[in-house]
Amino acid sequence: MPEFLLKRRHNSSKKNVQFRRQQTVFHSGDESLLINQGSNESTLSENWSNDLKEIKNTESEEQARSQLENAKYKPVAFSVRTNVAYDGAVDDEVPVLGRSVSFAVKDFLHIKEKYSSDWWIGRLVKEGCELGFIPSPARLEAMKMSAHSKPKLFMHHITPNASSQNLETMGTGHSSTPSTPEKYSGEFANEEQDAQGRSKNFPIMPSIPSREKKIAFFRKQDTSQAYDVVPSMRPVVLVGPSLKGYEVTDMMQKAVFDFLKHRFEGRIIITRIIADISLAKKSAISNPTLKKTLMERGNSKSPFTLAEVQTEIERIFELARSMQLVVLDCDTINHPSQLAKTSLAPIMIYIKIASAKVLQRLIKSRGKMQARNMNVQIVAAEKLAQSPPELFDVILDENQLDDACEHLAEHLEAYWRATHPPVKSPPQIRLHRTVPNPEDVRPFSGSMSRKSLQHTASTSDKFRNVNQQ
Repeated sequence: MPEFLLKRRHNSSKKNVQFRRQQTVFHSGDESLLINQGSNESTLSENWSNDLKEIKNTESEEQARSQLENAKYKPVAFSVRTNVAYDGAVDDEVPVLGRSVSFAVKDFLHIKEKYSSDWWIGRLVKEGCELGFIPSPARLEAMKMSAHSKPKLFMHHITPNASSQNLETMGTGHSSTPSTPEKYSGEFANEEQDAQGRSKNFPIMPSIPSREKKIAFFRKQDTSQAYDVVPSMRPVVLVGPSLKGYEVTDMMQKAVFDFLKHRFEGRIIITRIIADISLAKKSAISNPTLKKTLMERGNSKSPFTLAEVQTEIERIFELARSMQLVVLDCDTINHPSQLAKTSLAPIMIYIKIASAKVLQRLIKSRGKMQARNMNVQIVAAEKLAQSPPELFDVILDENQLDDACEHLAEHLEAYWRATHPPVKSPPQIRLHRTVPNPEDVRPFSGSMSRKSLQHTASTSDKFRNVNQQ
């Protein structure tokens, strides 16, 4: 092919490429301005996508605010007790910034509704706390996994100047409990290969004995949940001054029950629990196989089967849904440790008699039958007195019954305010009424029908005749 034809084809291909790129040249005097329309279009598309994203985020935030506002007027769906701490101030993925609920370990939360798979709507059960967004167990688990991955990433960035002591410390760090042993075992193999490959430039990490590896892999994993479901209103349980079933203890607790019944009339439910609810441990309830076995054969040491105990637990949960104070008169509960592993999370009230001599005189005053069992009652009272104060929510150690009752009433009133925050009534929806527009109301134009004019004239004549008479 001739050379000029090749040049012409080459020039035409260049023009096609320039046309495809949509490049335009503007001449201004001796200067030329080249504008790449393709890059401008990409910039416009990026700006457009950013605008769409911002609009979408704004709409989702408005929807979250609206749902949060509507949740104020909804009842409590359920309540949980936290096993982890959460700081919402550092979380920037909240549906509405600044409306996250921070909590510590062993705090109680009232959940109103589920917002998404990552967030709930609820509040901290404390006086003055507002409604907000609470991370779901799935989100807390994801945050936990991401937090565990940070030290692992740090292991891959070892400086050549690291001392042998630091290397040994980091090497022993692998013995922490892994969440997925198979995944970690593959990573250990990769790290060993990398260490051998970098042996010329980096010091080799100390090898972990095989026995320690086996212990690390087969160690009991942390299966604790982020939340424990508890009654919406924590049940009140009284213990002390000694054992239930004896006159001194029953007499003093009955006096407290009577006071609460009259003080919180209309806001309280007092119910008697005959079954041994200490058998309702979370490990037994959450394990279906163990639960089925215990329900079939029962407990040889207790006359109550797990089915009866589970029925009582469900009844307590149902009573708590009324959002009234629930007081349990338990026949078998004499120490807070009996309910520590259950899902009831009760408010433990300890009626304390500090002096053992005073308790002895009270027991003797009830007759010889009670005096025969004095040693058992004294031992039970001493066991309660030796318990750490953290096991009890309220300790009534006043000398006068009235003072002790007022002390208890103050605590329950504060708990009532924490569980029943002041909420304005929801906005009422008014019925649509046709109200005339002032602009549509025109002045009287003076045009009336002949019939109406005749009726008006006849009426005026009648009134004139009456006045003349």
